[in-house]
Amino acid sequence: MWRDKYMGIQLKRVKVTDEEISPKVLTAALFSQVEQMPKGYALKERYVYDYEFEYILYSDGASMIIDDKHYELKEGDVIYRKPGQYTQGFMPYSCYLIAVDMLNNTRKNPNKYYVYNNQNFQNYCENDILEKIPQIFQPLNKEKTKYLFESIFKEFITPTEISDLSLKTKILNLICYLYQNSTDPFKNNTIPMSHHFESLKEVIKYIEDNIDKKLLLSDFSKIANLSPSHFHKVFTKNIGMTPHDFILKVKLNKAKKLLAETCHPVSEISRQCGFENTPYFCHIFKKHTNTTPLEFRKKHRYV
Repeated sequence: MWRDKYMGIQLKRVKVTDEEISPKVLTAALFSQVEQMPKGYALKERYVYDYEFEYILYSDGASMIIDDKHYELKEGDVIYRKPGQYTQGFMPYSCYLIAVDMLNNTRKNPNKYYVYNNQNFQNYCENDILEKIPQIFQPLNKEKTKYLFESIFKEFITPTEISDLSLKTKILNLICYLYQNSTDPFKNNTIPMSHHFESLKEVIKYIEDNIDKKLLLSDFSKIANLSPSHFHKVFTKNIGMTPHDFILKVKLNKAKKLLAETCHPVSEISRQCGFENTPYFCHIFKKHTNTTPLEFRKKHRYV
């Protein structure tokens, strides 16, 4: 088979911190010649040499092979491919395609770049954020997703003196957006949410609206019409953390906001965030942020 000759490729893997990610756009293209290709037409199979992001603008029963998996393509899908994978598309579909040098160290020339050219493989970046973005998924906000891809495409084909910096910023924004959407079940059409979706949204709103009050598992279970033990399992499975951890996250986020934006005493902020007493609030805050509330305020608020 075509890919047999690539089975022995040596792909270098490097551990990469978030700060080291410094993306450079190698190409941004619009693939739209749908009417010129018959249904089921197979595009040329190829290897993926760099990081690639693709947004499906239109699909009529189209599909794509990535490694050993065959995916159906739907309008609004985001496809994320990494160095060392192989891929092949089956028409009809149209899309935006963006190829990225994630660390800006491959020395590849965007003016001569073409995804079908044989070339060196970019290093595979071992990074939690990059590795948690799924192969294919669909963010809920199609218009925003389309806008992000479209803005990168337009910036790339009509460059200005600030385009290098602008494109880097846009790619970083895209990566953060895709990561947040792919890990948040309320923003991702692809995560298989249970039929408890709406009740979980109600519970989360209840928590956010009543964070200054005592919050009980029994109250949440009533809203969701589940037993406390069943609710705990459903919440943890779908949200990715226990109700207790979620409540603490909301409390600490509100506390940070109040510390940075207001002059309220720490005791008042503790009360507004639903902590039992000020010493306990200070203990929990320092445990999770590595700093005291007053130190946090001093660092983030200038008067």
